[in-house]
Amino acid sequence: MSMESVLAKMEFRKFEASIIDFFMKKNGYAIVLTEDTNFTTLLRQTLNKHLGLRNKCFTQVSTVEETIKNIKKELAADRKLLVFIERIFKDREMSSLVRKIKKEYSQCKIFITMTEAPKEQFILLHELGADNFITKPIAINTFIEKVAHSIKPQSKISQLIDIAKTMLEQGAYEDAANVGRTVLKAKPGLSAALLVMGDAYKGMKKYEQAHKCYMGAGDSAPLFLDPLKKLADLYGVAGVKKRQLDCLTKLDKMSPLNVERKLDIGHIYVDLGNFVSADAYFEGAVRQANKEAMDYLGSVSQRIASAYEKHDPERAELFLRRALRVKGDNLEKADVETFNSLGIVLRKQGKWRDAITEYKRALQISRKDENLYYNIAVASAEGKDYKQAAACLKKVIQLNQEFVRTEPATAYNMGLIFYKAGELEMAKVHLDICLEIDPTHAGARKVLSLM
Repeated sequence: MSMESVLAKMEFRKFEASIIDFFMKKNGYAIVLTEDTNFTTLLRQTLNKHLGLRNKCFTQVSTVEETIKNIKKELAADRKLLVFIERIFKDREMSSLVRKIKKEYSQCKIFITMTEAPKEQFILLHELGADNFITKPIAINTFIEKVAHSIKPQSKISQLIDIAKTMLEQGAYEDAANVGRTVLKAKPGLSAALLVMGDAYKGMKKYEQAHKCYMGAGDSAPLFLDPLKKLADLYGVAGVKKRQLDCLTKLDKMSPLNVERKLDIGHIYVDLGNFVSADAYFEGAVRQANKEAMDYLGSVSQRIASAYEKHDPERAELFLRRALRVKGDNLEKADVETFNSLGIVLRKQGKWRDAITEYKRALQISRKDENLYYNIAVASAEGKDYKQAAACLKKVIQLNQEFVRTEPATAYNMGLIFYKAGELEMAKVHLDICLEIDPTHAGARKVLSLM
């Protein structure tokens, strides 16, 4: 056997040892979202037969909800997690799941399993935080090497970058900048260190220095995505909308499947009064969200509606109705917020009857939602149907006696509705609570003076 072969074998033994150490000594575990029995067989053979691990090392799940549930459970048990996700699962792209896991459970290592992927999809998943990609079919040795590379201990440089990021989160910007300088002395031009320095300067409101750092990071970043994102954020903080828009549109060309960015671009166009361009990006966001997940589509539609709510309620209504129409009969509790948003934009157009119709549709999903009854009461009052409004408020009180204390405006609205419905005793109780929360509330004092 040649020396080269011996060294390669020794290197591979290190890969195997690091995986065994991860599962046996570091409380490691894997969660697998796939319908591919060949892949789960490969995983079982690798862990149990090839590496000789006898304990249960992984769980196969069959839904997105089950994936999240198991992640919460294993993290609560102080596990270190590897999450294997099929790129397209049950005819749906799993980008939104990757986004959710990296946002809420960032300590998880995510592996995307796939037979192939368009370049744009690969870039998106990389941007969302996927740690590694497994193209099937894959040999056991290649699989072991990929997993080992993703779980290997951090270098000293990486540890320092993480320390600096923690300092940034705590607002210790000067300290983070000092750590960044230390790293750059050891490794000049390192993109990650320049990004940390840029964030530190941005935190200190030294925007010119932040700009230089981000531009410098772009020179050494392979895709230039992160530096461009940082520049876009910097221009946003500085209120330079057009330069922020330039960065975001460049990013959209590089990674055209990112729904969140299309929403950001659309929002800026709305602020600039360019509704035609805003519509184009919002439409793109809706199309992509629909490919990913229906519940994500609802969230996207609400954000579009919030952008248009003040400027063009009819456009907001259009997007919200489309989201509900796409879901058809598959409505669930998560969609109540979409109905609430739709009710708000309908009321802004004076369509209080239509708003009540939508709130009542939402009640079919969530019959004990006091917020919906309150919204029906407010919409009824807008239509001067004070008896129906008061009846709905009594249902609110029945479901949640503390609802009135949500905020002064809520207590005032309830008191005013009861007053106009002729229920003076109930009106006084709620207006008194309003003044208890906010003794300076002029509206409540005025209505009480009329009683």
